[in-house]
Amino acid sequence: MADTDINVGTLTVTITEALSVGHDVTADARDFAQTMTHTFASIANVSKRILKLANTNLTEVATFGSAESVGIFKRADVKYIRVTNLDGSDALQVGLDDEDSDAGYTSLAPATSIMYTGTTVEGGNGGTTLDNATALKVKGVAGHQVEVFIASV
Repeated sequence: MADTDINVGTLTVTITEALSVGHDVTADARDFAQTMTHTFASIANVSKRILKLANTNLTEVATFGSAESVGIFKRADVKYIRVTNLDGSDALQVGLDDEDSDAGYTSLAPATSIMYTGTTVEGGNGGTTLDNATALKVKGVAGHQVEVFIASV
């Protein structure tokens, strides 16, 4: 019988910033370039979707729970989430809702991405206690295209 087990892999995420600031008087530029690389071991499950938003309503694009089920990611197993705004002109609101009816949202500029390396969030001022996220949600314009990538063990 053929071996049909999934073999885990390592996800490598690299962020490169390239910036050189010149000076009017001297030829020496100031270099502010930096590369950060992070690896996520034992990744066995990946979900990658491109969604087209139907309207301007808040849209749930992923759900998290204590156990994996149909349409639900096991919260403790999720190691990396990337949301990419594929629209070239409109910003996208992206955030996590938590178990206590709090939420943490931010505006994502056109043609950019946001990354999460966990599934906890706090919507209150101070952020002393992070709560378990229950959903990843987005809000944009009708027809807005969004890419969602989730990697878990």
